[in-house]
Amino acid sequence: MVDLVGYSAGFLLALCFLPQVLRTFRRKSADDVSMLMLILNFGAALGYEIYAWLLGLTPVVIMNAIYMTLVFVVIVLKIRYDGWTSQRPESQPA
Repeated sequence: MVDLVGYSAGFLLALCFLPQVLRTFRRKSADDVSMLMLILNFGAALGYEIYAWLLGLTPVVIMNAIYMTLVFVVIVLKIRYDGWTSQRPESQPA
């Protein structure tokens, strides 16, 4: 029962980030997503991943790995579509 709570919470966390992954992929842009936010999210998830692994919390390890993967996908898409910054030439002042 306790593991079910862990899996459910992890599933919901991953589900929260899925719309951003889909939106970024469909629009071919992550211009409205902060790279700093993505890096901080990935770093926090990595920290929790290590913590959960050290404590043997299998549901957290598994579900957090899924979340980390989704964040990583958006980071890769952002770099691919927008580069490291979110400013496009047309949005810079003349």
